[in-house]
Amino acid sequence: MKTRHIVLQDQSKLNLTLAQLDSVAQALQTQLDRDFTPVWGVHALVQAIDRNQALPHSAWPMRILDQSQAGLGVHLDNHGKPFAEIQAGADWSITASHELLEMLVDPLGKKLISDNDIDPASDGHQVQYLVEVGDPVEIFAYQINGVSLSDFITPEYYDLNAAPGTSYDFLNQLQSALEVPAGCYISWLDPQDGRWHQKQPDGSFITAQAKANFKKNPRDERDAAFNDDENVTRHDQLRIRSRYNAAQVSRKAAGQK
Repeated sequence: MKTRHIVLQDQSKLNLTLAQLDSVAQALQTQLDRDFTPVWGVHALVQAIDRNQALPHSAWPMRILDQSQAGLGVHLDNHGKPFAEIQAGADWSITASHELLEMLVDPLGKKLISDNDIDPASDGHQVQYLVEVGDPVEIFAYQINGVSLSDFITPEYYDLNAAPGTSYDFLNQLQSALEVPAGCYISWLDPQDGRWHQKQPDGSFITAQAKANFKKNPRDERDAAFNDDENVTRHDQLRIRSRYNAAQVSRKAAGQK
């Protein structure tokens, strides 16, 4: 198993101290070591660095920003190296966890898994779901050492034929495969019409107006397909959580499932 090097850096008006960053980095490390790596088989070492410190050459950066430059979420730089931009806010650690886990499972943004179309208007034919381990459960969180972190789906989430009793997410908030609670979303590519589809946080189903370019990066293509004000809302996890999770967020202690 290859171990990635992730660097957490504050470049926002939060003016987080290195000690504050480090406490989150340590919680993220515990989440990986104890909860995430046994489920997904990917691992990383998480390091907090000062805002003026140079980024280690091989590291994948996660930067906390007041205003995103590339767009919130995970992206690739000009050299094909993953990086994440995190919206500064009161619960930024949940977003950091969300982006870290998604970046580790699919750093290049091109992992697709086939299963039946969940759109009730569809005939249930096979489509390709973009693997994003935080999006379908982004309103749920739990704590490690007082730091709030994101729930995440399991690989079985994409298996509609999974056996009864299967865990579809770490906190067991989901009852079935491909379930999308209010405030969460999922994206897929339909080979029949060549377009991106999405179940949105409000529960509606939408289809991209233009056909996808199969030569381009799937994650970038998905973002471009839904590049409007609602897309910004979907990626702004702080807004999503404040709107949808008041009565839903799990407050389970670390280790409880």
